[in-house]
Amino acid sequence: MLKNPFNRNSLLNKYQNLISQINILEDTLERLTDSELRAKSLTLKKQYEKTQKLDPLIAESFALTREASRRTLGLRHFDVQLIGGLVLNDNKIAEMKTGEGKTLVATLPASLNAVTNKGVHIVTVNDYLANRDQVSMGQIYRFLGLNTGLIQEGMANAERRKNYEADITYVTNYEVTFDFLRDNMALTQNDLVLRPFNYCII
Repeated sequence: MLKNPFNRNSLLNKYQNLISQINILEDTLERLTDSELRAKSLTLKKQYEKTQKLDPLIAESFALTREASRRTLGLRHFDVQLIGGLVLNDNKIAEMKTGEGKTLVATLPASLNAVTNKGVHIVTVNDYLANRDQVSMGQIYRFLGLNTGLIQEGMANAERRKNYEADITYVTNYEVTFDFLRDNMALTQNDLVLRPFNYCII
C-alpha cells in the first residue's frame, strides 16, 4: 500500500525527531567559542560540497543558526519556531500570526540553503521591511560567515547584480518580479542581474 504523503502524524514525527536532535546539539554549541561556531558553519559548506545533500545537515544547521541568533540578537528560536523553519525548508506553507516570529523563523531554512552557494531569496512586501530584516537578521548570517544582499527601488543594474550574488538576498516581490521580466528581455549577458533561482522564502 502506498504511503500517504499527507499523513500528518508521519510528518510531525519527522519534525519532532529533528527538533530533538537540534535540542541535543544546543548544549554542545553553547560551550563553543564564536570562532569555533563559525568553523562549524564552514564545515557544513564543505560537507554539502562533497555530498550535494542538505537533509543530513538540517539538525546541525538549525542548531547553529539558533545559537548564532542567541549570541547576536539575544533571541532563541522556540521549538514551535523550529517547526516553522522545517516546514519552510520542505517547501510548504507555514502559517504564523503577527508577533510569532516569522522573520526569525526564516533565518533557519535560509542559513541551511545558503550553504549550497546557489543563493537564497527572502521576499517581502516593501522596501522598508526588506531593509529592516536584512539589517537585523543579517547579524545572524554574518556571524555564521554568510553575506547578505538587499535590493531597493532605484538601484542600478551593477548594484543589483552584486546584491543578488550574496548568499542571502532580501528583496520585495515587486523588485524581483520586474528584475525577472527585464532579464527575459535583455539583449546581452551583461544586462542580466539575477542568477538562476535556487531557494526562496516569501
